[in-house]
Amino acid sequence: MRLFLREWQVAFRLLPQGSILTDRETPFVCIPNTRRYTAADPFLFEEAGVTYLFAEIYDKKEGRGKLGYAVFDGKRFSSWKIIISEPYHLSYPNIFRWRDQIYLVPESNESHTLYAYKAVSFPDNWVKCDPILTERRLVDTTFLDYDGRHLMFTYDIGEADRKKLFLYSVNEQGKAEPFVADYLSDDDAIARPGGNLFFYQGDVIRVSQDCTGDYGVAVVFSKIIDCTTEHYAEEKVLRLSPADISVNKRFITGLHTYNANETMEVIDLHVADFDPMTQVRRILEKTGFRK
Repeated sequence: MRLFLREWQVAFRLLPQGSILTDRETPFVCIPNTRRYTAADPFLFEEAGVTYLFAEIYDKKEGRGKLGYAVFDGKRFSSWKIIISEPYHLSYPNIFRWRDQIYLVPESNESHTLYAYKAVSFPDNWVKCDPILTERRLVDTTFLDYDGRHLMFTYDIGEADRKKLFLYSVNEQGKAEPFVADYLSDDDAIARPGGNLFFYQGDVIRVSQDCTGDYGVAVVFSKIIDCTTEHYAEEKVLRLSPADISVNKRFITGLHTYNANETMEVIDLHVADFDPMTQVRRILEKTGFRK
């Protein structure tokens, strides 16, 4: 009998961006999931003095991810509000400000198209923009304003045996053009993006996922040491596994996203909770006593 409920869950702590590189003692606090929805891929965004937390909201009933947000009141987050849903799975809501507009670029690889949503009335109303790239299965696309360019890191999963990380620049028309001609990496241990790049003590830090042998094994932080049209190079700074994270949960089996702002860090964790009632509910549903 399965007595543990395994699902992704978002957690936060009130420490500034980059603190995770040196402070692994201050605990993260998990934001509760509901019976129908779980959350993953957290991204923070500040607007008009309010802290918003955007995430993939996975609908267990429909079997696909949607996009939603919660609001921080200074102590805790509100319930999740779903704002964007498509007939296919959505996740990784990379949200950013560009040219005085707020954009959100999700993972939408099942549509074989990469596109953005623009906020018409933030945070609830969004309109889909023209495609950035088509005929590609791209996931976990992450943007960075660097050296006067709007760069885009994206992970192509089109070839199952050769998944690759690419780097593009985004032009004035919102279209992606190759920035580095060749792919950056096909190493499962470091290639797939795992959150926003950030500046820390004069360095640009890229966050990635260690997917060696499984999805979401750990988070890796690497320092960019060269980023030109001729060459890209980075150096690993730190790898964090679930065992390295202090959190108010007992059994953590995965970790694959990190984001932060000046006052808060957020992560997502694959949590195994002791939950005998889940098994009881399943038995009742199968026997017809509960519908």
